Amino acid sequence: MQMRRRWQVRWWIRGVGIAAILILFSQQFSTIYFVGRGEMSASEVPLGWIALAVLTTAVGLLAFRPYIELAPDGVLILQGPLRRHTYHRDDLRDVSPTAWGLRFTFGDGSHRTSIVCQDTYSLYEPRWFDVAEAATGRRPIVLEGNEDDWE
Repeated sequence: MQMRRRWQVRWWIRGVGIAAILILFSQQFSTIYFVGRGEMSASEVPLGWIALAVLTTAVGLLAFRPYIELAPDGVLILQGPLRRHTYHRDDLRDVSPTAWGLRFTFGDGSHRTSIVCQDTYSLYEPRWFDVAEAATGRRPIVLEGNEDDWE
């Protein structure tokens, strides 16, 4: 029996997002300290909280919410930062990388792009090869001599 497979944004990308939030959070307390000493305008404090809220929302939506899931019954779920799209594996025609993520092309000509699999460094094969093989049943092949060209 085939298992449910799920791909999410890589752990180190999530870590960078959390680090950015923590850095801005510490900066906010520094701002509060300087405002208390009279060295900065008090208007800086609410602006800092707004910036922190915006960054936290962006990291949550872009790093923790998106996923690609393939269920044993062939249901393909593409969860983006805001919307979820559900398809059946039989409707899928092609999976290919783009600058914005992994593009799924369907039989009716429509396509969706998932930001889960970005073009990040890999020691061996790119991670999107596993997604493409699980979704289409075919593993992409890197053409010899050109790592950016695949078939």
